[in-house]
Amino acid sequence: MVEPNPAEKQALRTLQLTPRNNEAIKPAELIQVTGHHELTLNARRAITILWHSAHAQGIEEGKDYSIEIDQLKPDGHKGYEMVEEAIEALMRTLLTVTMLDGKTRRVQFLGGNDLDAPDRSAGVLTYSFDKRLIEILKNSAVWGKIAIPVLMAFTSKYAVSLYENIAQLSNLTHKTAEDYSLEEFRNLLGVPPGKYKSFGELNKHVVKPAMAEVNALAAFGISILPIKLGKKVKDVRIGWWRKDAQSLGASWEELQRTKLGRRARVAGLAEHVIDPKPSLERYERKERKALHKAQS
Repeated sequence: MVEPNPAEKQALRTLQLTPRNNEAIKPAELIQVTGHHELTLNARRAITILWHSAHAQGIEEGKDYSIEIDQLKPDGHKGYEMVEEAIEALMRTLLTVTMLDGKTRRVQFLGGNDLDAPDRSAGVLTYSFDKRLIEILKNSAVWGKIAIPVLMAFTSKYAVSLYENIAQLSNLTHKTAEDYSLEEFRNLLGVPPGKYKSFGELNKHVVKPAMAEVNALAAFGISILPIKLGKKVKDVRIGWWRKDAQSLGASWEELQRTKLGRRARVAGLAEHVIDPKPSLERYERKERKALHKAQS
């Protein structure tokens, strides 16, 4: 049997892949989006769960999909109102794509749907996607593998965005880091415009908590380092690596525990999965030396 070459493997489309029960294969077009800053934690998780369920049922233009409402609830049998909120938020949020012919296409994350009443013992959501979104996703060839248990364990909406974006990159063999402008990084996370204006605020309220959760729960670890021009942060470098067996075991154990107190726990757990790279202080000293040398 002839082994397919790398180019042929790369040509696989997202819809040609078969998703596993606990692993969504999410197209980059649904991950690398802007304008999602208004989406709550539940809405950001819901679009992945809805896509995963539809993918398993077979994506076709004009098709309706169904899912048990309990699968969308953050805490099992509680949170019907939170499911409603997530559905409505996804219907209000637009995905904007520049097409190959230069046209701008705008579609809703979620199309028309029917939701069973909350008193049903096994309620179902019947939903659809816009035909223009299906057309885009049929040509998708870049995706991230999203572990559903990890996705549902996050307590921060920024952790969800960070995790899904790096999930696309974590299995690359030729690359272990990516640089983003500060504005691109804010858009990646879905930080509302005008909020946490300084990098210090952003780092304290968004970056550190999100990075701690991803490092504590995901199958890969990440580092986030600011790149300064003078005293101002100009870019952000995200690095990633595969965890060793000990770190994977610690993450699995945390996934089995209650969410109560998770934010406090992951702050300590993340310390065990820190990448053996230079510390932030050493990195910044190196950047300052390089900048000084370039200016002299």
